[in-house]
Amino acid sequence: MSRVVYTNTPATADQEALRKINQVRIVAGAEEGTGLNALPNGVYGYTYSPGLPNAPLFGERRYRSYEIHKLPGGEAFITGFASAADAARIASAREDVSVQIQPEPTETASALVQVPYARIRHHRQYAAPNQDGFPVTLAPARELARH
Repeated sequence: MSRVVYTNTPATADQEALRKINQVRIVAGAEEGTGLNALPNGVYGYTYSPGLPNAPLFGERRYRSYEIHKLPGGEAFITGFASAADAARIASAREDVSVQIQPEPTETASALVQVPYARIRHHRQYAAPNQDGFPVTLAPARELARH
């Protein structure tokens, strides 16, 4: 029997820059496995449960896991990659929009995006490593500005 070896894609320069802009640090060892909702503000980590308010975050990136940021103000974001068309729709949707978010850049999804948890209308409860991205339906971009 042969053994399958998964490789992790290193963070892009844009992801590193976004972490600095968002003022987040990696979850500490003692915090690993804690749900996003119970973690302090200003952290980021990796999970296979993007979109869940209690998604457990880990400090080590695993194969096709999703990066989640919890900003100093407490807002949570899925950080990932989308097609240029989906990235534009995320930024400017005037009605609910369904998009596919990838945990790593791909040939067809190379635009870095942040998806605010506050805009999530519907999603699957988990993302399998072999699944083709994370399908999510988002509220209009303008709706957040009204709150």
